[in-house]
Amino acid sequence: MAFTIVIKHLESDGKNYEGEIPEEELDLRLHDELLHPSGPLQYRLWIEKHEENLLLQGELSQIYRCECARCLKSFEYEATICDWHGFVALEGEESLPINNDTVDLTAVLREDILLVLPQHPVCGQDCQGMVSQVDSAAVSDDEVEATGSSPWAALDDLKLENDKD
Repeated sequence: MAFTIVIKHLESDGKNYEGEIPEEELDLRLHDELLHPSGPLQYRLWIEKHEENLLLQGELSQIYRCECARCLKSFEYEATICDWHGFVALEGEESLPINNDTVDLTAVLREDILLVLPQHPVCGQDCQGMVSQVDSAAVSDDEVEATGSSPWAALDDLKLENDKD
């Protein structure tokens, strides 16, 4: 169910709202294979009407199932905005449509939760990434030169058309 409020209920004072929006209703359109919502967007908000605008304050959070961009392990990430503030115009070019004195705030919440998602989710600061068969930290530079197993060694033999020697 989308998050709609009745503007008339905000005329005298602000009002508390608490609930959740199912992930299907959010229509996140994530084109990232590393991030998948695994629960509803939860909100705890205080909403006030100031002239022809709404002021929203509170907390937003949603849990995502992620794959680490370094090691591809699965982990959970909680996207949380603790001290969130939003401003919604009810008139003008940037206003949200009002239908029978109700306004749908789902898009406002969706856009701000998307902004806190990581571009490259990482399972932890100490993630070493994909571990190869040879631990690169255990091999010194001298050993690499002696064995010739440097990944850059092939570039030494590369001859380009513009090379004169």
